[in-house]
Amino acid sequence: MFSRFSLATALCASMAMPLSAAKAAAPTSLDEVIKKVQEQQHKVTTLQADFRQEKELALLSKPEVSTGKFVYGKPNNVLWSYDAPKRVQMLITNGTLTTYYPELNKAERVDVKRFEDRIFKYMGASGAIDELGRYFDFTFTNKPSEPTYLLDLKPKTGAVAKRVQRIKIWIDKTSYLTTKIEYVEGDGDVTRYEFRNIRVNAPVAQNLFVLSLPSNVHVEQMKIQ
Repeated sequence: MFSRFSLATALCASMAMPLSAAKAAAPTSLDEVIKKVQEQQHKVTTLQADFRQEKELALLSKPEVSTGKFVYGKPNNVLWSYDAPKRVQMLITNGTLTTYYPELNKAERVDVKRFEDRIFKYMGASGAIDELGRYFDFTFTNKPSEPTYLLDLKPKTGAVAKRVQRIKIWIDKTSYLTTKIEYVEGDGDVTRYEFRNIRVNAPVAQNLFVLSLPSNVHVEQMKIQ
């Protein structure tokens, strides 16, 4: 079954779809776009970006906005650092997902080794699209006046729709990078990610992928539901 964990890893990791300036004729179909992305993915070793996350929840009167930084290092390191309004760090490395809440003095750890191949397969667009294509029908939009291609995904079955009503993915026409993601959960809650100041193959300090937790932090071992 397509779990919320699968969705989250697919969408978050799809941020790392690689880029290269378009030299040949611009693609006009989804297959051509994915091929362009596949041709470049082996060239990416690091990727960094600023992100803005917006959540529309039924229980909130106005959207909840968070900002931070995203860092990917090949082959299997991903860090999401939320700076505002609350500090949170989410790190995947060595088969473990650690979420650290400094203001609460706590952390959660999840063993994701059995999902690791799937997670990092999503670092190439083909993996993410293939996986999502099992559960969603795609509508591909290419408006000449727009700087991005739009993929609009709708569930193939009612069972999937109970978890995810819709997903939209915007891919830059020049870089072939995912620049925006929006997904609507089964209960109607909406989450959007926008990525800016994207840097590819810039140096990344390896200590970024190490969470040195204070000794008094309570660490809870979690299980994937």
